[in-house]
Amino acid sequence: MPSYLADYHTHTHLSGDSRSLLLENLQSAVQAGIPELCMTEHWNLLNQRGERLPTHYNFGPVLQQWEELKDAWSHRVEVRVGIELGNSTVDTAAVQACLDFPELDFVIGSLHSASLKLGGDGIFTYAKSCTDPHQAHLVLEDYISQMEELVEAGTFDVLGHIIYPLRYFSPDLHLSLEPWQERLDEILRRVIQSGKGIELNTTQGTTIRQWAPILSRYRELGGEILTLGSDAHRPQFIGAGFSEACALLRTLGYRWICTYRQRIPQFHALT
Repeated sequence: MPSYLADYHTHTHLSGDSRSLLLENLQSAVQAGIPELCMTEHWNLLNQRGERLPTHYNFGPVLQQWEELKDAWSHRVEVRVGIELGNSTVDTAAVQACLDFPELDFVIGSLHSASLKLGGDGIFTYAKSCTDPHQAHLVLEDYISQMEELVEAGTFDVLGHIIYPLRYFSPDLHLSLEPWQERLDEILRRVIQSGKGIELNTTQGTTIRQWAPILSRYRELGGEILTLGSDAHRPQFIGAGFSEACALLRTLGYRWICTYRQRIPQFHALT
């Protein structure tokens, strides 16, 4: 019997950097054999230029797009309401108040921008043009520091794409998170102790092997709460790389894949 595969990191046009329709994502989920999908639209507190964005999120459009489809689709794909919350430590108190939302099932805690102390620029924008290893190191140091603050704040259910900056820096810079391993270990310990988790984000099927060091250490430290997410910004990437991801997880000794109901993890056997 195959594992229960749920894609817990998906985007539509409501995220701003996607043109996908929820209907298209649902159609792709069925084609990919994905019986559950979580809508995790972007809610960033900083844009790519380091400018502040609203500290309140309107879930109305998210709910509306599902309301328009659920009568026809509820028996085919289980849909859950989530959010991908970027750089929430810009205003933790305001964010926490907005997350008190009855229909909210799941929160990904992400870091898409450098800290305000470093100017707040988008990591994607900066990394794509970075050719200086020293400057890249400063961004990674800032990234780890922000992750420590995020874990302290606790405004998430799982830490999103921990290896995020490494997606976008040039391979020629030969970067890794290994210099920060002791601090990463402590971050993972605190995640585990707080009853939260991490995600294996396949980056639309392109970054699975890069996850092995983080996943191995998380498991060694006792971590079991883990979600799968494609980070699909186009329908064809729903569930991308999940078979390979599950094979990696089995190799590393994982037993469960998690989904969420009202911010509480639900465990499904990884078979």
